[in-house]
Amino acid sequence: MNTREVIVEDVDSQGDSQQSQDSVLTVIQEERHEVLYFAYGSNLSTAQMRARCPLSTAIGLGFLPRWRWIINSRGYANILPPSSPPSSSSSSSTTTDDDGVYGLLYLLPPRDEESLDRFEGVPHAYEKLRCEVRWVRDGDGKLLAGEEGGGEPVKALVYVDERRTDDGMPAKEYVGRMERGIEDAVRNWGLDEGYANRVMRKWWTKV
Repeated sequence: MNTREVIVEDVDSQGDSQQSQDSVLTVIQEERHEVLYFAYGSNLSTAQMRARCPLSTAIGLGFLPRWRWIINSRGYANILPPSSPPSSSSSSSTTTDDDGVYGLLYLLPPRDEESLDRFEGVPHAYEKLRCEVRWVRDGDGKLLAGEEGGGEPVKALVYVDERRTDDGMPAKEYVGRMERGIEDAVRNWGLDEGYANRVMRKWWTKV
């Protein structure tokens, strides 16, 4: 699978958001050394990501339209692809929050990508895909409209378990890590807590 790589110079999530956005978008189409990574599970926690991938940089909130978030039979987060192609009348502007998956976008250098592969258990637990993600909020949590509304379209690396797609019960240790990730994403990156409750936290009652 071809991977489109990106690189920026020292994007600070607390710095000037428009400058950060312009810097990233300028280089997304170039063949460089960093990739965009879409985190939808416990890697919503930037503290966990710093421990796993010290050189990674969070740049904002992303949205993967029409995918579905689950806890799978392994007890960990997974996302399922759309069951059918979108109709000609559908568009990102009419997609509701529950018709897709929110996650955090990171810039990931090659060394950190290799480290993340090990943490994610590639290729036995997860496989690596490239998906079009909507970059919907910048590093300051501000909405990005994009040319067609609904955020800027970007290609991002996504870890997906294509073999274990049945619903399961979350591992007890995983619930705590997910809660830390949700808290971080809600407080610092503009994730809607109502979405987190409806889509993610509903699985905790199965513990």
